[in-house]
Amino acid sequence: MSRSRSVVFFLSYFLYFFTFWMVLAYLPLIFKSYDYTDQQIGFAIGLNSLSSIILVLPFGVFSDYFSPKKTLTLGAICFSGYFLLLVSLKDFYSVCVAVTLGGVGAASIRVILMSLYLKLIDSTGRGKKVAFLHLSGYLGFGFGPLAGGCLYETFGGPLMIKLAFLLSMMIALLTLFVKDVPPVLFSFKDYRKDVKEPDVLFLMALVLVLGTHFGAEQSSLSLLMKDIIGLSKKEIGFIFFALGAWMAFLVPFAGNLMDKRHRVFFLLLAGLLISSCFQFMTPFANSFYGLLVIRMIHTTGDTLAILESDVLTAHFFPAARLGGNSGLIFCIRASAIFAFAAFSGWLNQTWGYKMPFFVNGIMVFAFSLIALLYIGKSFRKSEIE
Repeated sequence: MSRSRSVVFFLSYFLYFFTFWMVLAYLPLIFKSYDYTDQQIGFAIGLNSLSSIILVLPFGVFSDYFSPKKTLTLGAICFSGYFLLLVSLKDFYSVCVAVTLGGVGAASIRVILMSLYLKLIDSTGRGKKVAFLHLSGYLGFGFGPLAGGCLYETFGGPLMIKLAFLLSMMIALLTLFVKDVPPVLFSFKDYRKDVKEPDVLFLMALVLVLGTHFGAEQSSLSLLMKDIIGLSKKEIGFIFFALGAWMAFLVPFAGNLMDKRHRVFFLLLAGLLISSCFQFMTPFANSFYGLLVIRMIHTTGDTLAILESDVLTAHFFPAARLGGNSGLIFCIRASAIFAFAAFSGWLNQTWGYKMPFFVNGIMVFAFSLIALLYIGKSFRKSEIE
């Protein structure tokens, strides 16, 4: 892939994460100001993921046999529409419609942009190349909430959402410059064959578990930081910025590690174990710096788990059908995010904002430890080339 093409992917992925997290990091606080209950907040946040389950798989398959580029542009337009609606809507059911549209658009960008990138790169040094795209995402994840916190604290939520709308329109324009790939002949039989492989089934199970911890965070982390620890919106933004910068620093090293010979799934499981331990520790933080340290160690695990899940997706699935199969993997993760975000809303209302982190930390740790012991005792010989 040429350098100019890589820059287009880099900027598109950066702006996607920037706008997505600039708003999502503060959506629970915005919804709280609308007098939504904690259960309504959890449902609305989870709906962002649930809506993607409905259409992202068809979008992914459609991108394989029609045009990834055109499907990506359509997803970017849906993403922009989400912010446009969110500017003026406050009624709970109307906001749910907006969030549904946003989930479809966000998932389409995330899945199709990554799958198209994976189709265009070769397998040599794949870990480093995927890490390059993740680097842009982590920078967006860091700078988006930082900018959002400053805007929200100074000018209020509507201006923050309007800026997100303008930036999302830039994403739609950038998609016009990505390189398209030839379509493939459509066959459900080929997709069914892809997902029956044992390694693929195991990857799907791990992605499901990974998704639950995102659900807990998206519905509860901002509320925990504001109402329990007492951080301002700017401090919340700086927490996200520091974590994004930290993950951006780590991911090139993680990508290099991925390209070396190692046991398949080991880094993903190790990442989940680290992440789950410090997910459980998060509610014990009682200060800005205490929370920052805990979450930095937590996101070290996230960096390994997220990167290897994408690398393994490219490793296990045929390049020609990466759109549909990436959509399937994303649907599994989105299902887990919705389920645990909605469950976390109930936990928040019943037990407080700390409980989702305790429950999720224990659950993910137990699963990951059992899976790691299983891998260690098996005679698995396969390695990433």
